[in-house]
Formats: sequence, C-alpha cells, structure tokens
Amino acid sequence: MLTKASSLFLPMKERIFPSDPDVLMRREIRREANWFAETIRRKLTRLGLCYRYPKNQKDFLEKGVQEIKFFKATGSPDAVYLHINTMLLPRGVRLDDLAEEAVLNDLSVVCERPVRFIRNHTVGAMYLIERNSGVWGIPRLLPYGDVLDQFPESSGKPLLIPLGVGENRKQIFRSLAQFPHALIGGATGAGKTTFMHGWICSLILKNGPDDLRLALVDLKGGTEFTRYKKLPHLLTNEMMVTDLEAGGFVKRADDVVPLLAYMQKEMDGRLARFEKAGGIQNVRVWNYHHRKSKLPRLVLFVDELAVIMLDPTLKKHTKRLLADITARGRAPGVHVVLATQRPEVKVVDGLIKGNIDARFAFRVTDNASSMVILDTTEAARFNDSTPLGRFVYRSGLEKYEVQAPLITDKQISQYVKSVCEGRGEEDVKSVRIPPEEIFEFSVQQLGGNFSRRVLYSALDGQVSVDYLNRLGEDYEGEIIEVGGALYELQAAKGSMPRKLVRIEDGGGNGKITIPQTTNHNQK
Repeated sequence: MLTKASSLFLPMKERIFPSDPDVLMRREIRREANWFAETIRRKLTRLGLCYRYPKNQKDFLEKGVQEIKFFKATGSPDAVYLHINTMLLPRGVRLDDLAEEAVLNDLSVVCERPVRFIRNHTVGAMYLIERNSGVWGIPRLLPYGDVLDQFPESSGKPLLIPLGVGENRKQIFRSLAQFPHALIGGATGAGKTTFMHGWICSLILKNGPDDLRLALVDLKGGTEFTRYKKLPHLLTNEMMVTDLEAGGFVKRADDVVPLLAYMQKEMDGRLARFEKAGGIQNVRVWNYHHRKSKLPRLVLFVDELAVIMLDPTLKKHTKRLLADITARGRAPGVHVVLATQRPEVKVVDGLIKGNIDARFAFRVTDNASSMVILDTTEAARFNDSTPLGRFVYRSGLEKYEVQAPLITDKQISQYVKSVCEGRGEEDVKSVRIPPEEIFEFSVQQLGGNFSRRVLYSALDGQVSVDYLNRLGEDYEGEIIEVGGALYELQAAKGSMPRKLVRIEDGGGNGKITIPQTTNHNQK
C-alpha cells in the first residue's frame, strides 16, 4: 500500500487552486497510482508471490498473508512508477520472480496498460505502468535530421553513433569503438537495414577517410549498400593489396572470406607494429604518438549474415575468421557489425556471439529468436502494432527499449553526395530547403497546413522536424508573401496545427515579412 506521505496529502497550492490544470493532472496521476498499486498487489498475491503463514500462526496476524509492499509512487503524464520495498519482501519471494515475463504479462492484462519491471543500483526496483499504450516516454517516430541536429560533441569519442530515443525521450549515443562489435537481428521489415544506414551516415559525416575506413558486405544483391560505392571512406584494392576484385564493397558471398582474411591480416600487422613500438596498447595510443602515420579504424558491416552461415563451405572459414577478428579486434581498431533477419543458432554461432557484447533486437517471430540475440525473450513481445524501428538494446549491464532514427533514401543520397564532394559536416547540416520554398509548398500542396510532422512526411525527410519547428516559431504571427499574395502564419489552436491563412490587402497586422534564409541555413 502507498503511504500517506506519497498519496494522501496535497500541497497547499493544490488545496487553494483545485481547478489549476496541472493540479488536476497530478491528482489524477495520484488516483491512478493508488489504483495500480492495489491492483498489482492483489494480482501478485493471487499469483502466489507472497508468503502465507501456517494456520497455527494466523491468530497473531491480521490476514495470515505477507504481501508485496510499495513504499513510494512517482508519476508523470507518461507513466506511473511503483517503488518496491525490497527490504520487506515476503519470505521466499525474489526480485527475479517479480520480473518474470509471464508475471509482467498478467499484470499488463489486469492494469490494461503495459507494465515493465525496472531494477538498477540508482532507483532500486519498481514497476513502471504506461499511462497510454506505447508511451513510456518513447516516440513512435524519430527523424534522423533531428538526431543529427542534436549530435553531441564527439571529441574523445571516436566512431560515435546514434542508437535512438529511449525512456523519457532521452537521446542515446554510444561509441562503436567501445562496443567494439555489434549484432543486429530481427524479422524482415523490422528496421535493421535502416538502422545501419543511420550508423553509416553518422560515421562518414563525423569522420574523415584518414580516420575511418569502411568495408561493406551487402548480401541482398547489392541493393542496400551500392549507394556508398563512391565514398572516399571505402577500402580500395590499392589499400588492401589483394586480388579481391570488389575491394571494400562486396555483394557476392564468395568474396566475403577474402575480405575477412585481409582484415585479419591487417589486424595482425597492426598488433605487430604495436609490439615493435614498445608495447603500445591500442590504436588510439598509436595515433597519438604517430600522427604522421595514423591508422584509420576499420569498420565492417555485414547485411545478411545468414547467406554465408547457411553455406557449409563458407561457414567453416567465415566462422573461424569472424571469431578471431571479434576476439582481438578492439585494440587494433577493427570493428564488426553483423545483421541478420534469421537470428537462429545455426546463423549466429555461439563462438562469434560470445565476443559481441552489444546486441540490438528488433521485432522477431518467436522467443527462440529473441534468446539468440539478447539471451532473453523481450524482443518477442513486439507485435504488428509495434512502431517500425523499435528495438531492445543490451550491452553489459545496460538494457533499454529504444526507437531507432528513421533516415530516408533522399537523405542518404544527399549525405553521400556532400561527403563525396568534400563538404564538411556543417555544410551538410546546413543543406536546407529555404523558408520561402517551404511556405510555397505548404500553400500550394497542403492548403496552408504548417504542421511540422505533415511537412516532414510530405518533404520526404529533406529537412528535420526540429528545423521546421524553429521555422514555425520564428515566423508565427508574421505576414508572408507567397506567389504575390499575403498570408499570415497563424499559431496552433488546440489540436489544430499552425496554418498559413490568406489575408486581404491591408489586413493582418500591417507588417510584411520577406523571408530571410541566411540564419536558418546556418542553424
């Protein structure tokens, strides 16, 4: 049960101003928290997650049953958190019992909301109940442009990549150099390849060819990675000094083993150089002391691992090479990203998987597939209503549910073209559609609708939602000329988005604004 301190006493403001919307929201969350606490406590008792005293002891107790207790409840518009009193757990009940998937499924049914179990050293143990299905603070759509706009400074963090947005809409970035390898799995159409495109674009925008070299294995017939063939970051035959005709871009399964053999040879050569130089620990230390002979980090992307691993001849050599590279690749700066739509034991070999700590599980068809990727069944809970690009991330003690960034084909082409032309990151970020063109598009194609989401979708992601939002804020209430006519960008009203509304000559606030593109293009 919740204590009085957490659920019954209202602050002075809430007693004096009971009609304040914020106060009413907090009251509603408190009522829900009490109901959820009572409902979950009763359900856990019925599931046997309690301690029932022997009959001869019942006279000394009120009920003869010791139940799960919650000592505090916190909440937000997105979720309610019930903090479990771990010091007074009923005899014989463990935290692992409360976190079992079958238990969480039962609790979700009785609460009519998704219920999750959270446990870490900072917050203790708690049940999280989503107040609206699919919320938990994670958006259903995350435009890649928004991620690029909020990319943190990567100094000291080589190969920084975006994972997406997690709980409480927190953007998550990690360094591939720290993983140092990754395994991505999920059913067809779940978002794996789009996820990898976001990684590749981030890497080429944030790292020059002297710092990063890519090897791309596209076993879907070359349909996904062909657009990267002209990148200056791609490994070449000249660099590799091999007879591999494809260089760093491979679309034939037979070419995979020679590519892996080159990467193993390069790894061994670097380790030998480190030893000869007096026992240098890793590529980062080497580059610090040998700035005139820097070693670029090598990143291998493989999109569809199953094509190789289901071929008995290729699997034998591939397994041996991948196991060696993933075991020893961190120090010399060789990194591997493997993706498959068939996360099966015969595809994701235990010898390879054991060396890959970072796992990314998108929607899968069964518990067994989820176990292969995560060693848990969490990814199997995703269903057809789960947003495209939703995955479970697990690395070491970290485990999050995350929404991956959505990057469009036009964005990929734009970024690749910009990098190939030698433009820097800021130039790429400043490639925006001028405001006057967006205003004209809104009037002519959308009837004046200036919803940032509608515009983003209609423009196929050529500009970010963040940019469109800033544009709306800057020009809201202003008079804008479009095609010789005057329009006012009116503010949003309730559920209605901003809108460009035509005004008669002499109407409005008497102020005509000519759109200026300079400042926006620099943002």
